[in-house]
Order: sequence, then structure tokens, then C-alpha cells
Amino acid sequence: MSLLKPFSLRIFVADGDPDGLRLVERSNWVGKAIVFPRALLPKIKQRAELNQTGVYLLLGPREDGEGEMLYIGEGDPVRPRLESHYAQKDFWNRAVCFVAAPGQL
Repeated sequence: MSLLKPFSLRIFVADGDPDGLRLVERSNWVGKAIVFPRALLPKIKQRAELNQTGVYLLLGPREDGEGEMLYIGEGDPVRPRLESHYAQKDFWNRAVCFVAAPGQL
């Protein structure tokens, strides 16, 4: 017997570009995922979701071209941490943030 239970995901492509800002919600979960390319951070950094507590992944190509580098961080809120990494860490080209929905903490 499988312990896996079906669920649905809602992916909102905020600017109409499937490679741009995406907001992901899972049924029966109070959080949200925000997925975006690094270049969009200056444009989207004022979004309410980034003012929430959360964890984030920064991804980018490895220097040797074999796979990707991954940096995992957390913030309360995540926005200042992302801004710091934008200024100081050059390796990443996309981010995935998992944040609490407003009013859920």
C-alpha cells in the first residue's frame, strides 16, 4: 500500500514568461514557492512574499560545467538575504524560495 497521497499544484506565471517569475502553491499547504531568474530580483524584490520567513535555494552552473552548484539559506525575512547574495555571490542564476503565507506563523 502506497503512503503517497495525490495533491495538486497551482503554478502562476506572473509576467507571462514561463522562464520568469513563477508562484507555486500546493493544495493543503499554507506556504508558497517563488521561482525566478536572478536577473529579476531587482524588479520583484518588493513582492510581499519575500517579506516572509522562509528558506531559499540559489542555483547556478558549476565552474567545471559538470552539474550545478547549490546554496541553501534561510531568512526572516528572506528578501535581505537574497539582496545580499545578489550583491556578493555571482555563481547563481536562479532562485527558489519557500515562504510562509502571510499570517500563518
